[in-house]
Amino acid sequence: MNPVDFCKITIQHEGTETAYTHRKGLGFQALCMKNKTPIDFDCRQADCGICIVNVLEGGENLSPVKETEQDFLNAMRADPTERLSCQTRILGDVKILVEI
Repeated sequence: MNPVDFCKITIQHEGTETAYTHRKGLGFQALCMKNKTPIDFDCRQADCGICIVNVLEGGENLSPVKETEQDFLNAMRADPTERLSCQTRILGDVKILVEI
């Protein structure tokens, strides 16, 4: 594969920072299936919120928020920088914070 087909995902969690290389266009679920990350998943359908992450940098490199995700984020009174990783595809370099 061409290097431009990959992006860097940096995850901050409990004072540590880990960087991963991931194929563009795939979601956080695919990243977590291949790597041990601090992101947890349960419902995978924008119903539980366990996979919420705070986007620190590169929010423009994530897939647009769909209506289902936005409805859940609104109900949870989430910050504008928060996303449900189960609903998000990675299109470029991004840095996120996982607090759960």
